Amino acid sequence: MAFPSRTEIVTAMKNPQVCYKTNELVGGNVIMRGTNVVQYAGGYTTVFPFMKNGKKIAVRCWCADIGNAQQRSQKISEYLKTFNSSYFVDFKYIDKAILINGILQPIIVMDWVEGKPLKEYISDNLNSNALLNLSDKFLAMVKFLHGQNISHGDLQHGNIIVKSNGELVLVDYDSMYVQSLNGMNDVIKGLPGYQHPARTNNAIITPKADYFSELVIYLSLLIFAKNPQLWEKYKDTEDFLFSKDDFSNLNYSSIYVQYFNNSDKTITNLMQRMTEELYKNDIQDLLPLEELLVDKTEKMLVDISEKWANQPNPPMPKIKVDISYISSKF
Repeated sequence: MAFPSRTEIVTAMKNPQVCYKTNELVGGNVIMRGTNVVQYAGGYTTVFPFMKNGKKIAVRCWCADIGNAQQRSQKISEYLKTFNSSYFVDFKYIDKAILINGILQPIIVMDWVEGKPLKEYISDNLNSNALLNLSDKFLAMVKFLHGQNISHGDLQHGNIIVKSNGELVLVDYDSMYVQSLNGMNDVIKGLPGYQHPARTNNAIITPKADYFSELVIYLSLLIFAKNPQLWEKYKDTEDFLFSKDDFSNLNYSSIYVQYFNNSDKTITNLMQRMTEELYKNDIQDLLPLEELLVDKTEKMLVDISEKWANQPNPPMPKIKVDISYISSKF
C-alpha cells in the first residue's frame, strides 16, 4: 500500500466534494486558521480537528506504514469497548475513506478530547501542588493499565491529554498492546527521552512496553514539583526531563547527580531503581511503576519482621548497600 505525504493528505482534506468517500466525512469540514488547515503531525499520522453535524471530532490519516493498521485498530477498538474507560476515547477505523492521489486511503475517526497536552498543562499549572496531584493521577492511570494487561506503547507528553478537571486521557493508539494482538510487530518505538535503550531491539509488542516510560514521567513530575524552576529549561524540548544521553550513562547526567541523594525518599529510591532498570538488556525484565515505588530496604525489613513475628530471638538482617554509583561521583 502506498502512503501519501502530509501535503497530499492536507490537499485532499481541503477538497470534500472530490475526496470524501465515507459518510463519516461527507457533509463535514476541516477547521481552518486563516487560510491554513489546522493539523497535528505525529510520527506516522496527521490528525485533523473536524466538524460534522455541529460536533467536533478527530480524523487521523496515515502517512507511513505501521503494519496491519486495520487489524490493530479493529482489535484495539473492540477491546476498549469492553470496559469503557475514561482514559480512552471511542474511535472507528474506516477503510477506503478518502481519495488521495487517485488511491482510496483509510482513516480513523475518534472523539475530540477537550484538554491540554501534558507539557502545555504543566506550563499553565506550574506549582508543586498541581504537579503532585498530576503525579497521583498518572500513577492511578498506569495501575489501571497494568490491571487490564495492556500498554499504550508510546507514553509521552504529546499522547497524554489533561482535561479541565485534571483527569487524564490517552490518545494515539497505534502502538498499543492488547491481548488479541499478541505476536504483532513492535513498530513504533516512542520518543528516545521516554524509552529504555533496549526498546529499539524489542521485536514484538508487549504489555511491559510502558514500564520505563512510566518511571520517567512519574519521577520527572516529582522532581518538577520539588523544583518548578527547572521547567523553564525543559518545557520546549522533545524530552520531558531526561534524555537518551542520560540513559546512556547516568553517571554523567546532571539531573541524576543533582537528585540521586535527595531529601525526598521517593525521588532517591526511584533514582536508584532507574539505575537498576537501565542495567537490564531486555524490556521484558523491567518492573512496573508500583513495584519500583516500594523501597527495597523497607520491604526487606517488613518481610523479615513478618517472618519472625512469633519468634523470641529473630536474627538481625544483613543489608548490603551498593554505593558504587555514589562513589563514582567523587
